[in-house]
Amino acid sequence: MNTEYRKSLPGTELDYFDTRAAVDAIQPGAYAKLPYTSRILAEQLVRRCAPQDLTDALKQLIERKRDLDFPWYPPVSSAMTSLARPHW
Repeated sequence: MNTEYRKSLPGTELDYFDTRAAVDAIQPGAYAKLPYTSRILAEQLVRRCAPQDLTDALKQLIERKRDLDFPWYPPVSSAMTSLARPHW
């Protein structure tokens, strides 16, 4: 788990992960340009990605690339794909 961008929520005993700060540290203003789904993926990366891999993983979202696989999202197997298709 990455703790670099973990911050305290003022007025509570709760913490949150500052995804905007993590993305904007790589490229200023990039978070505002991300689509909603990429923001959700970025939040999961900031929480779960190994610290040494975080920058490369976030760069993929910022630059709209597909070079790396995120370990907690295994590739869909052909058996799973065939189950998703109708068989008529």
